[in-house]
Amino acid sequence: MSQQGPRLIGGGTYRLGPVITAGPLLTSYTAYNRNTNDVVGITVLELPVTIDTQRVQALLQPLERRRQVRSAHVLEIHDWGLEGNRIYIVTDPPRGVTLKYVMDHDTIPLERTLDLAQQMARGLQTLHSQGIAGLDLRPQLVTVQIVEDSDYVQLDDIGLRPLLKGLGYTVHSQHTGDIGYLDARYAPPEYMQNGPIGPWSDVYQVGLLLFELVAARLPFVGRDQEETGLLQMSATVPRLDQYTHGTPTALQEIIDRALEKAPTQRFPSGGALLAALDALHMATNRPASSTTDMKSLAGDVTLDDKTARMLPLHRSGKMIEKEEGVYAYLFFEQGDETAQRFPIMEKNAVVGRADPKHDWTPDVDLTPADPKMTVSRKHARIYCEDTLFYLEDLKSHNGSWVDEVRLTPMQRYPLQHGDSVRIGSARLLFKVPGIPDLPSSTLPAK
Repeated sequence: MSQQGPRLIGGGTYRLGPVITAGPLLTSYTAYNRNTNDVVGITVLELPVTIDTQRVQALLQPLERRRQVRSAHVLEIHDWGLEGNRIYIVTDPPRGVTLKYVMDHDTIPLERTLDLAQQMARGLQTLHSQGIAGLDLRPQLVTVQIVEDSDYVQLDDIGLRPLLKGLGYTVHSQHTGDIGYLDARYAPPEYMQNGPIGPWSDVYQVGLLLFELVAARLPFVGRDQEETGLLQMSATVPRLDQYTHGTPTALQEIIDRALEKAPTQRFPSGGALLAALDALHMATNRPASSTTDMKSLAGDVTLDDKTARMLPLHRSGKMIEKEEGVYAYLFFEQGDETAQRFPIMEKNAVVGRADPKHDWTPDVDLTPADPKMTVSRKHARIYCEDTLFYLEDLKSHNGSWVDEVRLTPMQRYPLQHGDSVRIGSARLLFKVPGIPDLPSSTLPAK
């Protein structure tokens, strides 16, 4: 471990928070950037202490090219490095749910399917234009951020599989959920045949995901990895009409071409696949969902009057003075009345509504902000860990949101100063004492 302590990395810049995922080789965390006060994501790879660091530095160079990529549909890398025997890669923090979660829990109509596929293709188009290809596009590595009725799709591959391969790790022996695992169900033939890898390989993977979105099953699944690989190399693409009645012929043709066994017969790039999907979407005469840059959602989402009135609270440039025993506040404003604030005085605070019948009150009692009684008794929980904050929905009846993103129950979600929070129908602002608000003279357009 580094001399600065096991919870610090990057020369002390980043303080590691809760673990998101952990495998035999890699661990991902939410973390706190001590220089910018931002919440970030960090992936850490522990290396043998005897490894040749010069060789590792050479293998890390593709991360610099990947760091230059900026797109609403690609997970951004902000920093990376080698510290002792640990590789660390700093990204945007986790937002939304995985495409796998959406597939497992939602009914996905054709219009939404096409929109999801178009956004994945846009991500490919950006990466391919920068000479980056050969991705890992399993559904657990595609994020869907759901805001109101719109999806915002992001490809989360940051080049870990080739890095692990270059370091000499055998990915076939890993668990199917591990980052480096080669899952034959989601792999193009050339991944298993050691053939030429390029943009066409990524097109094939999106073709597999598109088939699964339409049919609710994968096209090629054998009894084991080996048999599945053989099917990927030789089997004919099944007809979608077997699984989903009324599938457009043009969509079947797009999937057939994306899943051609010979790479030269596929769409040559993400841009070419996107053009075909755009043409199909226009032909269906159904407008695609918005693909607004995810980074501007907070300013672009149309909020109701109550939320719009709250926004000046964290845009005035003011700062809340620190008070003893108070870690943070939830602010509630209604009309022209003075904003009411609910202090968070526990590092593990239950947010909810009082139960006078049983003489019980949560740590943060939102009863005054909830005249419609939409807040559950034990609705959510706010965690404070050092300088990091998280919100977790406790399987509430009416849900919890951060910046209009509904939270998956029983999963922690990073909270930052100025975030808009909705508990049931109670709309609030999360604020941390001692952190200045962002100055702004205008409100977002309604």
